[in-house]
Amino acid sequence: MVTETTKPHGAHTAESFKESLRDGREVWVDGEKVADVTTHPAFKDTIDELARIYQLQHTDEYRDQMTFVSPDSGIRCSLSYLLPRSHEDLRRKRRNSEIWNEQAWGQFGRGPDLLPQFVLGLYNNREALSAVKNPHCDFGENVVNYHTFCQENDIFLTHALGDPQVDRSQQPQNETRQVKEEDLSLHVVEETNEGIIVSGGKQVSTAAHMSNDTYVSLSATFVRRADPRFIQAFSIPTSSKGLKIFCREPVSQYPGHYGHPFGIKYDEQDCMLFFDNVLVPWDRVFMLYDASAMVQRLAGGANFMGWSNYVRIHERMKTMTAVASMIAEAIGVNEFREVAAKLGEMIMYTELWRHAMNGLEHTAFMTQGGLMSIGRGTGMNLFFAQFSQRMVELLRQIAGSGVLMQPSERDLANPEIRPYLDRYMRGKDVGVEYKSRLFRFAHDLAASSFAMRQEVYEYWHGGDPNRNRVNLYRGYDQSEIMDRIREVVSQPLDHTGPMEAAG
Repeated sequence: MVTETTKPHGAHTAESFKESLRDGREVWVDGEKVADVTTHPAFKDTIDELARIYQLQHTDEYRDQMTFVSPDSGIRCSLSYLLPRSHEDLRRKRRNSEIWNEQAWGQFGRGPDLLPQFVLGLYNNREALSAVKNPHCDFGENVVNYHTFCQENDIFLTHALGDPQVDRSQQPQNETRQVKEEDLSLHVVEETNEGIIVSGGKQVSTAAHMSNDTYVSLSATFVRRADPRFIQAFSIPTSSKGLKIFCREPVSQYPGHYGHPFGIKYDEQDCMLFFDNVLVPWDRVFMLYDASAMVQRLAGGANFMGWSNYVRIHERMKTMTAVASMIAEAIGVNEFREVAAKLGEMIMYTELWRHAMNGLEHTAFMTQGGLMSIGRGTGMNLFFAQFSQRMVELLRQIAGSGVLMQPSERDLANPEIRPYLDRYMRGKDVGVEYKSRLFRFAHDLAASSFAMRQEVYEYWHGGDPNRNRVNLYRGYDQSEIMDRIREVVSQPLDHTGPMEAAG
């Protein structure tokens, strides 16, 4: 049972987080089976950075802004798992996400404050889950118990929703797959007294190698299945036997001595998950064979993902805008009309996003599940999938060729070459050290392999934008304005011109 564990430890410290990852998980990168993800050079710096932020939960400055004392257990827990029941709770959760994302410059797309909101969404939908009967367990009760477990142990969650990208030609968007399912997609092999046995693959599970648990379900694209064996939702320890985590190429394989302030610390990794007859205990199963409750949740109006995602986006936009402004000043082009206009465009997007977030807070409401939700933000997610690319493009245009041509730290330290760097690679009233390091920020945000990975993530992390636009159109209520237009066009239009009317 998920509730039958060792004594809960509450909000993670830096060391408890690292120790929780030393659990025998099976992680592969570049043909190597990793013995300890906390020390492997491909992962160490990112895990160290996460651990640093976790430790802030126990400092005098941030303790009350990032944690709360559970009224049930008396344990100090992360605000990421707080069940919001008032506007004040929503404000506290927003501030917690602001701290996580301020500390990480908005670069952790799958930060520890994000996936807890999936658990809140399941909790909010617990009655619909319980309505789907199974002789082995109550799915709604499982969700309630799992939330308690996650809250009191500060579980760092990732998720895996999509099918492997092999052959999707038989899956029209938003339709039920009518052909025989391929066994490469995750499916139930058999049921046992202990739980279900599942096999197959899932993509893309960001940060799986450094998560505590992995939540597995179906995305909106793949939720309608003809074969019930392929319908399931559950969460299991990342160290579960038979779960293999396959990592992509790290985006900063050779940092050298150039300095990559973001690429080294914030490569959160993206993983394929291979399930080789993995046992999922019954008390970890939230949906099985019947997707009706999940479809209801996807179509509902509750928005628990909001702050963790919107705040991160805002911090990322603020960072890009500030770097672009500082670069323009460092090379003396900030007063050029076309450059100032580009900077104004970046500020416009950043301010628009801030106003939109405040609007979501203003339209918060109580759900039928008894939790406070911020307003719906589907249009916002689609908007950022588009204009994130524009922000990066503007940063590259303002930085010019300097985004590629900068000396390394070893170059700066070499007395033989340094005089040439000081003369030919300085900026306007700034030395070569300041200028080159500032441009490294821009390079990591707009031109490096890390930057390109971030852009792919921003475009796809909310799901297929075209599918989401279709769903937005289908669910958008235009009845009032349409009725007014119908009333006008139901009668002959007056073509009398002003001169004729006057006569």
